[in-house]
Amino acid sequence: MSSRAEDLGPPSGTEVQSDYDKIRRIPYLYTFNVLNTAALLCTVNTPLALYAAELGVSKDRIGLLGGIMPFAQVLCIAFLPLVVQFSQRKTSAFAYGSRYLFVLPWLLAPMFLSSPSLVFWILFGAMVMFSAFRTLAETALWPWSQEYMPRQFRGRISGITSLLMLPMALIGSLLVQLWLDSQSGIERFYPVFVVGASIGLLSAFTLLGLGGGRPRAGSPRGLDAIRAMGKPARDRNFWLYLYSSGTQFFAYTVISLFLVLFFRERLGMSSGQLVLMAAFIPLGGAVGGLIAGWFVDRYGTRAIRVTLQGLQVVLLLGLLLVNSSLPAPQIVASLIFFLFGLLFQSSISVGGIYMLNYVPPAQKENYMTLAYATDGIIGGGVTFLAGMLLQFLEVRPVAVLGMSLGSYETLFALSALIIVTSAISFASLKEEGATGVRDFFGQFGRGSAIRALLSIHRYGALTSEERRRELTYGFGGTRSALVKEELIAALSDPSFDVRHEAIQSLGRLPRSPAVVRALESMLAYEGLVELQYAALASLGRLKARESGSRIARFLESPNPLLRARAMRTLGDIRDDTYLPRIRALLRDDPEIDCRLAAVSALGKFRDDQSIDGLLEIYRQLVADDVSMAGEPRSKVVLLALAKILDWEESFSREWRREEKIVGYRLPSLVGQLAHALRRISTEESSQHSRLLTKAAAGLSAGSTAEGFKALQTLRPYVAASGHPEAAMVLKIMDGTRDIEQPHRALLILLALAIRPLLAA
Repeated sequence: MSSRAEDLGPPSGTEVQSDYDKIRRIPYLYTFNVLNTAALLCTVNTPLALYAAELGVSKDRIGLLGGIMPFAQVLCIAFLPLVVQFSQRKTSAFAYGSRYLFVLPWLLAPMFLSSPSLVFWILFGAMVMFSAFRTLAETALWPWSQEYMPRQFRGRISGITSLLMLPMALIGSLLVQLWLDSQSGIERFYPVFVVGASIGLLSAFTLLGLGGGRPRAGSPRGLDAIRAMGKPARDRNFWLYLYSSGTQFFAYTVISLFLVLFFRERLGMSSGQLVLMAAFIPLGGAVGGLIAGWFVDRYGTRAIRVTLQGLQVVLLLGLLLVNSSLPAPQIVASLIFFLFGLLFQSSISVGGIYMLNYVPPAQKENYMTLAYATDGIIGGGVTFLAGMLLQFLEVRPVAVLGMSLGSYETLFALSALIIVTSAISFASLKEEGATGVRDFFGQFGRGSAIRALLSIHRYGALTSEERRRELTYGFGGTRSALVKEELIAALSDPSFDVRHEAIQSLGRLPRSPAVVRALESMLAYEGLVELQYAALASLGRLKARESGSRIARFLESPNPLLRARAMRTLGDIRDDTYLPRIRALLRDDPEIDCRLAAVSALGKFRDDQSIDGLLEIYRQLVADDVSMAGEPRSKVVLLALAKILDWEESFSREWRREEKIVGYRLPSLVGQLAHALRRISTEESSQHSRLLTKAAAGLSAGSTAEGFKALQTLRPYVAASGHPEAAMVLKIMDGTRDIEQPHRALLILLALAIRPLLAA
């Protein structure tokens, strides 16, 4: 199943919304989430757990209450015929509003304190109905969300939603805390529940402002809708997602339920304090949602989810160290609540985005119903077992490596292990066009990730052409793949200078298929030679061998600059498919710049078959260099020969030193040859050694003719050498023999190349 199935367009009969219309209506979604957050904050979140605990409900039964809502999600299969038959928009609004009516029976529970079992069953019955209507609402909402959320902004919408929910969560938590701590008695919970139910009813009406959700013509109805679930049930990749999603949901439900009780018992915090500190969960969720949403829109979901889950494991294991002896327990608890929200809520959101992207619209109800049911079975059923486990471990603590673990600590450790398996499953999912987990982490190991992220933020602000150009240049300096999206977007900037800078900066990033494709697209930018030239240079810097055929087309360009750059780039990527053509251009191209480019490319290829051709052009250039007032071009050939002989680094270093101070290195190099001859210990070698010593003294300044002649006398020694490079060195000596005033760079190259041959 393709993760791009949604791109095929909406199924027949579905109301088509433009992305503009979807974005225009998104404020209704934000409003719903803000109000719904306030309602949940006053009802089934922390207040319910504390309410039940003060009514004397045991931990295992509190775990059962907490598990009803996720476990009831299995009812979504039964609700599926309703969802496909009627408007998903209206169904969601009706069910979301109706569920809050079942908060009111909670108010009756304190009237039966003499019968703890009856108290529990009142809470249980109300939670069953609350959860059933929640399931109906979300069975319709999940597939409907694929219609009203633009694909390219789903991560951003998720992050903004979390951010907008934050003020309501903080203010609501503060008000609930002030109220609960300022009052006494179980009746103090009544106003909290009533206000929460009222806000919940109001939130449901805002969903009607969103578009879409109409029944699709031709979609299965009645029992056929349930039978159609066979298709997602046969999708192995989707089952991997279901396991990862279910286990993540389980860990979130268990920890969010029992973390409050953990701090209440281990650190002795009051109910009001815990309600206030629990507000750090949505705070962390808002921060995590913004961060994760931004990364998801750029890199896909897999790498982001696995990163978050890895950090979840660290957090859960860190909870094993929490105890009453810690300093500033309120700060510690607040930090843990914050990290819990940041890591767990954003991870669940990322998983939901993967599903929206992966599920084909034609079967969205079936896929999402199966996912919703699986989450409920795993999350709800195992949450109930977690409550029973806590009750069991209260009297039978676990010992690990001689250390006794409490009931909560054992639960946290087991949850960490489950999260590990969830992360492994999610990392194995198929996700078309997304950055892999290893590649994502690799982006932070190369270049300056922090500098890249800061530059991205600045680039998104209102900037002038000059500022955009500076920032684009700076992106290349980060050498981080994190900035590739901005640089690729900059290729369409209205400013030529920004585009040119972006092309060059892309060449300084780590190679990736997206970067290579972007640069290849610029090769087709007919009429703007500078941009094509820069793209060729950047592809060469990236060693983009896969672009060889596109680069080679410029070997036939009528523009000599593009021909020259194409040859150099082919040399950079070492694509020897086009080596014969470059040899021909070395000989036949009418432009000297192109022939010099061919020289450079052949040197990069280490093409020893081109030595004769290189020497021929060298002799031609020597005559021109004599009359040149500037830098001799013949050194380009010497550098290419040095590469072929594998003496490039030594040649470049020695020549730079000699060029800086004439006579600084060349006499010493020739003197080393004289020393090597003395070790041969023959009369002839001694004569040649003395000749070289004399020539070396004369090379400290003035003419190079005597020194060059002395080097040429070493030909018999080179010819007699068994060194594998002897034949190439002989070609260079013979090909340059007739030069009367050779450049000092030629003598340096010969001295370096001959020295190992004398020792062979």
